[in-house]
Amino acid sequence: QTPAIPLHTSVSMDVRHRRDSGLPARFTIGGGLVGLAAWEPGPSDEARAVIQRTRDRARREVLAKLRELDGPTFESFLEVLLSEMGYSVTVIGGTGDDEGIDLVAELAGGAAPQRIGVQAKCQSPRREVGPNVVRLLRDALTTQDCNAGAVITTSRFNDDARRVAAEPGKVPVELIDSTRLMDLALEHGVGVRSETLTEYHEDLDGVFKVEEDV
Repeated sequence: QTPAIPLHTSVSMDVRHRRDSGLPARFTIGGGLVGLAAWEPGPSDEARAVIQRTRDRARREVLAKLRELDGPTFESFLEVLLSEMGYSVTVIGGTGDDEGIDLVAELAGGAAPQRIGVQAKCQSPRREVGPNVVRLLRDALTTQDCNAGAVITTSRFNDDARRVAAEPGKVPVELIDSTRLMDLALEHGVGVRSETLTEYHEDLDGVFKVEEDV
């Protein structure tokens, strides 16, 4: 009926026992609150930290190189990425309309097949994509029979662009900034190469268990 009381008692006894034994505490207790104490990172924690550093470095390096590409080459990168995501992609770029549809990504099947008109904006992080890009793309969607749009950029969107993209009653336009673009690239392995790390742990008991089972 009062689980907090025996819990508090058990934790207090554990803290005292480990302190008297010269062992680091597993819990903290005070002010009516119980928490986990900090502990030394183990091999798994160190491995995860290394992996996260390599992910962060890969994100920076890929994004920096993408920002150096010209328009058609960036569109080719997006063609590969969208294809890896399961879309059937057609490149429309080269029409001279910088604010029009650069690619059409189609996803057939399901209750609501998608045909997405994509505008690619490869630019430096100092520039923001504004609302006019969203409006012009939305106006151009009917020319390719698209039922949705997406603007993909190596920079970011300003607040007005996000507001226009989310206007109710209008054709939806997805905004994919540099952060989300890198998430997708890493998730689908486009522009990056990954390696599997093998982690080893002592398991001598498992050897003898096998012998016993035999």
